[in-house]
Amino acid sequence: MKTPRFLICHHPFASEDEPAEFILHNAQPRFLAKAEALDFEELETRPDKPFGDVLYVNGEGTMEIYRLTVTEFYDRADDDDILQVLLQGGHDFYVSYLDQVAEDEGEKPGHPVKDFNKELPGLKILQAPDRITLVYNGLVSDFNSEEELDEFLEQDLGITQSMLDQGIINKFE
Repeated sequence: MKTPRFLICHHPFASEDEPAEFILHNAQPRFLAKAEALDFEELETRPDKPFGDVLYVNGEGTMEIYRLTVTEFYDRADDDDILQVLLQGGHDFYVSYLDQVAEDEGEKPGHPVKDFNKELPGLKILQAPDRITLVYNGLVSDFNSEEELDEFLEQDLGITQSMLDQGIINKFE
């Protein structure tokens, strides 16, 4: 049997203030990433480190947030290459893992918060009644209106109008 590219590793002696779950990517570029649960208020702008946030809606409809942060590099690789693997494959793998844990515990599986569009993996837009939040590659920003958000996406991130028109905004109560 071929070993999967991604594996979950558990640290059996982790204390409450240490992460106990890790993802091992055992193909090029090989790395180890810790998985830590976050509260929504803990999301922060940190573009200096290779990490990805997994926004997951559990079977009860509650959003859970996990930060996957690369802690060990086993191959020489560009941060962008590692981040791409983490945001695409690592993100999907961790969501599958969360679904499997839910099923094993007799709960209904959940689903990930959808990316704004497939050309920008990891860019998520969350709309609550009182604000719009953008989460992307270490950037977290709040906006008061869709117009303000569109202006930021076009001017600061270079997203075209056609991509804006096709994007998915995740709406929450």
